[in-house]
Amino acid sequence: MSVHNTTTEALADVNYAFRHLEFAIRLMCYCESGHLDLPNLDTDVSILFERENVGFPSGTFSTIEAVVPAAQALVGMAFGTSAMVLDAAFDVAGFKNNPHSLQPRDELRTLVYMVRCAFAHNPALPLWEARGKQYARMISIPVGGIALSIDLASLNGLPFEYDHIGGFASWLRIRTASEALIRDVQPIIPSDLAHNAAQGR
Repeated sequence: MSVHNTTTEALADVNYAFRHLEFAIRLMCYCESGHLDLPNLDTDVSILFERENVGFPSGTFSTIEAVVPAAQALVGMAFGTSAMVLDAAFDVAGFKNNPHSLQPRDELRTLVYMVRCAFAHNPALPLWEARGKQYARMISIPVGGIALSIDLASLNGLPFEYDHIGGFASWLRIRTASEALIRDVQPIIPSDLAHNAAQGR
């Protein structure tokens, strides 16, 4: 990921992250459907680098039972990355998290932040962390014309599950709604720069 300088760049990273998530989901479905040519996949692999070579022996992914969990894990990592990148885009746009507000736009911002936190501490085992009154509560927002209600208090400490937020389809609607908010946010101009601009400097 690049260092974010503008909202446009941040949203480009969001698009990139969600493309990775889509690819991971497609790959998972492909594996679960048994379409992989396992004998060709599970062969000895040697990768030649300038400083040191790396090799992987055959036998690790010789069965569908070994391949599917690995593909599912890739989806989890891509999903977590999409949440962290989406949360970062809000920050770049100057849209800070305000968990005390019950306005739909702030509720959406808080939800993205909470999903991000679930993955940020341990991507291999994402856990909900909803502590304090501002987070341990019900979040209810309309997303893409569909009502979404999540009781974060009851989820605190539990492993994250996609169904908790309505599944993958709901996450894509959350992305669309978040991007619309991010585009609408006006850039925050520091007070000293605003004063200089007013003075024509």
